[in-house]
Amino acid sequence: MPMILDCTLRDGGHQNNWNFDDEFACNLINKLNNEKIDYCEIGYRNNKDRAGKGRFFFCDMLLLEKFVKNKGNLKIGIMADYKRIDLNDFISAENDLVDFVRIACHPDKILPSLELCETLKSRGYNIFLQLMEITALADEHYNILEKWNNKDILEGLYIADSYSIAEPNDIPLYFSRLRNAGYSKISFHAHNNKGLALKNTLKAVECGAYSIDVSQNGLGGNLNFEDYKNSL
Repeated sequence: MPMILDCTLRDGGHQNNWNFDDEFACNLINKLNNEKIDYCEIGYRNNKDRAGKGRFFFCDMLLLEKFVKNKGNLKIGIMADYKRIDLNDFISAENDLVDFVRIACHPDKILPSLELCETLKSRGYNIFLQLMEITALADEHYNILEKWNNKDILEGLYIADSYSIAEPNDIPLYFSRLRNAGYSKISFHAHNNKGLALKNTLKAVECGAYSIDVSQNGLGGNLNFEDYKNSL
């Protein structure tokens, strides 16, 4: 079975500008522990475009230290958009409170995002890379991914159906192309605009997904965790 990453606070923040209260976050972390979820993506750490955004958009130490003491076996991490990241916010993993960082990049930023992954890994961080707009990847993008010599530094490589365009029959193609490019731990992030998040995710599980993303009650337009749990 794949690992499960809950992104309620991170992707769900698009619906309330990342203005969650401490009680909600604490209750969620307790629930995820009880459900034996593997990862919790607690928010973003973005340095730019912060105006009007809540605390979970930039996830500084003052915020994180409120929650990591009760995380149990749950691994807590954050996402950073390639276009909004500031490396001064990621000095070293040993002086940070996150267990992982997920870098999100669009197709035209794959090469510099791979270089960013190398930099963060050299600073001790565990790294996921998320390929946004997977339906828009062309041969040139797969070629860049194939030629990269540091594939083994990634915890996983995410396929993101950013705009809920993918159909279940498309999923094996994406997995096959990335496996042919030399990646073994391939993960999947679904959106549910067309009601296909569960079907697409189950197809990704059939393809051997390393991890899949869920949210509570489908917050943020993601796969509803209860729907996934009930499908097993």
